[in-house]
Order: sequence, then C-alpha cells, then structure tokens
Amino acid sequence: MVAERLLFESASPATAAGVAALYFTLLLTGTFVAIALIVRTLRSPIDWAPRLLIVRMRPWTWREGLAVSAIVGLLICLGMSVAALLKHPGETTLILLQGLLLDLAGILAITGLIFRSGWTWTQAFGMDRIPFRHLTTALLFYLAMLPFLFFSALVYQGVLSLNGIPPSLQEIALLLSGNHPLWMRITLVILAVAVAPFFEECLFRGILLPVLVRRLGLGGGIFLTSLLFASIHFHLPSLIPLIVVASGFSLAYVYSGSLWVSILMHGIFNGVNLALLLAIRP
Repeated sequence: MVAERLLFESASPATAAGVAALYFTLLLTGTFVAIALIVRTLRSPIDWAPRLLIVRMRPWTWREGLAVSAIVGLLICLGMSVAALLKHPGETTLILLQGLLLDLAGILAITGLIFRSGWTWTQAFGMDRIPFRHLTTALLFYLAMLPFLFFSALVYQGVLSLNGIPPSLQEIALLLSGNHPLWMRITLVILAVAVAPFFEECLFRGILLPVLVRRLGLGGGIFLTSLLFASIHFHLPSLIPLIVVASGFSLAYVYSGSLWVSILMHGIFNGVNLALLLAIRP
C-alpha cells in the first residue's frame, strides 16, 4: 500500500489531472459506445445461436484442456522453485522468470497440441492470418466494456474498504513504476501487452470456454472461465473487475468467432492501463 501511495503522490498535479482527464474521456466514449450498441441490439437483436455453435464446434475437449492446465501448473511450480534457488531474487526477476516460463512455454505447448492433432489455427481458434483486420471490433468491445468495469470496480472496492481491505495495484504495475533498467521495463511491457494476452486467450477463451460452454451453456461457461481467469492473477482487489473484463473477452470471442478479437482486446486493455500508469510515473 505504501508503494501505491508514493507512486500517486509523486505525480505532479498537472500530470495527475491529465491522466484523469484521459481516462474520463475513454470512460465517456465507452459509455456512448455501450449505449449505441445496446440500442442497436434492441432494434436488431443478435442471433447468438449460430455464433455460439461455432464456438461449441471447436475441436478442443476435456483431454486437451486438462493437459494444458497441467502444463501451466507445472510451469508455475517450476518458476517459483527456480526463483527460490536464487540467492536474492527481486520481484522483477521473479515475474520475468514466471512470465517467460509460463507464457512462452504455454504457447509452445498449445502449438504442439494443434500440430499433433493436425488442426489449423483457424480450426482451433478461428484465427486467420490477418489479425489486425479485427482491430475495430476489438476496440469497440474494449470501449463498451469500460463503463461496466468502472462501476463494478467502484462497488467492489467500496465493499472491500468496508471490510478493511485497502485497494492495491498488481505487482507488475508497481514494478513498471519503479526505477528498473529500460530493457527490463520493455520486457515487462511486451509480456503484458503481447505475450500474456496471446497465451491467456488461447488457454481460457480458446480452449476452456468451448469445453465449458458445451457442459454449462453460454452463461455458465463464461462465468466459470472468467472466474478461473481472475483467480490465477492471485490479487483479491482485482477479482471482480477481472471477472467483468474476462466476461467481455468471452463475449467478444463468441460474437466474432475469432480469438484475434479477444487477444487484441486483451492487449489494448493491458496497454492502456500500463500507459496511464507510466504517465504518472515521475
């Protein structure tokens, strides 16, 4: 909590006001986008059945889901074990080590499963070779998600405060605000904006969501997937906001049929948050 207070108190009034104005602009824009999408949906309801069928027909089964989950668990244990062997492992070293082991090796594991099964990335995740053609859809979903994220976070933080739990930033956010070498901060940004979104979306939305949707339906599948996604971040003050964010990623994937949309949306979300945080860094 001390680190968070020092970070925000170190920002100049002009910088703090500028960051607040930028976030308010994003939030206001997102509110307009959300209202416009809701009105459009009421006038011309979306037929979710064929979109949901596409996701349900993805080739992933419980076997692949459990295999990837086991690999992720082993990688987390391995990362923590190796870090514990270091004489004085700093938090940045630990996060970088875990990020590289978990995300990059996880991507390789998923790639191996796809290759072994003889699938294409389009069959597995609806991913074509031109990801940035999905950028507009990802941006609209990101903006529309912001007001729901803001108000859920506001209510949740109020509940936590009433129970004596103060708000706090995730470790990676605090590390980016510290005085670390440029190469280390660049590596952290790449992991947060590109590598982690790719792996996490492949795992949670790409593999687990279709498996859970077949068993629990759309609502149950999205909720359980989002709960698992939020839980692995091991950060109680972010639990409910992350569930809301993950639900937005899931809806974006089901709506578009392409995992590129949720990957880009995830990258935008992380990138904007880190940019705002770096802007107030002295």
